[in-house]
Amino acid sequence: MVDILLSTYNGSKYLKEFISSLITQTFKDFRLIIRDDGSTDETLQILEDLKRRNPEKVEITEDNLGNLGPCKSFLNLLKKAEAKYIMFADQDDAWLSEKIELTLKKMIELENKYGEETPILIHTDLKVVDEKLKIVADSFWKYQGLDPHYKALNYLLVQNNVTGCTVMINNALKNLVQIIPERAIMHDWWLALVASAFGVIEYIPKPTILYRQHQAQNTGARPYTVGYLFKKFMINPEEAFKAVQKTLYQAQEFLRIYENLLTEAQKEILLTYVNLPYFSITNKLKKIWKFKLFKQGFLRNTGFILILLLLRSENYGTN
Repeated sequence: MVDILLSTYNGSKYLKEFISSLITQTFKDFRLIIRDDGSTDETLQILEDLKRRNPEKVEITEDNLGNLGPCKSFLNLLKKAEAKYIMFADQDDAWLSEKIELTLKKMIELENKYGEETPILIHTDLKVVDEKLKIVADSFWKYQGLDPHYKALNYLLVQNNVTGCTVMINNALKNLVQIIPERAIMHDWWLALVASAFGVIEYIPKPTILYRQHQAQNTGARPYTVGYLFKKFMINPEEAFKAVQKTLYQAQEFLRIYENLLTEAQKEILLTYVNLPYFSITNKLKKIWKFKLFKQGFLRNTGFILILLLLRSENYGTN
């Protein structure tokens, strides 16, 4: 049995297509657990109809908490999950028919290798598509300039390459995630940090999902080009600074929550990263190099390091 977690919010435009992609999965032993995050469109009606037609496979949670945002909404869903394996879904994508089967096969292989008590996260590549599911890029990883080999804690502190809607985790990892703090950037990034620190991250080097791009989504795929990076770092430097600050705040929270479980080497990496704004430029460069606090791609990494060098304690803070 696999539990699939879906947080919806005003998703009526594409929700039926996502549901259709679940129905055609080659692996059928799954349960869809849904939490609506305060929709005002027809999303609830679509979900209620789905529940009526599939009472054994669909559970709609009601907590009267309203709009929590993705992180808290998925955390609430995670607490409802009871299956041995858990997947995460977005309302506007379409799953390829073998997505569950392929990911579950990989998970069982890894548990046989490392043991069921080992926290494991598996993720996959995606196909980037437009609103009408027309292919924009055959590989999200190539489109974004991402390399899934980068899965050590030092790399994931500064850049996430795990996309939540492709993820499967086991119970051992779920049990470590009792909280996702306010300053976690996104639930998938937080799960990746936990898995990297205490378990195993593996990936399937093929797309299992059609990753739809449209104007209403909070996050999405952006091509890794000189023009995009120039716009991001040079035309809007304030936003670029805020993005780096968010990774520092997230690292602070990770250290606070898991300090007692971390190795001394892991603590040293985290303490170094969260305190970088307080070092001199020379010491920053030494620390960045020593702990390989690098993003992926020369241009992206150049902008990131430049921001770290310019970021000072007075415009960073620890609160």
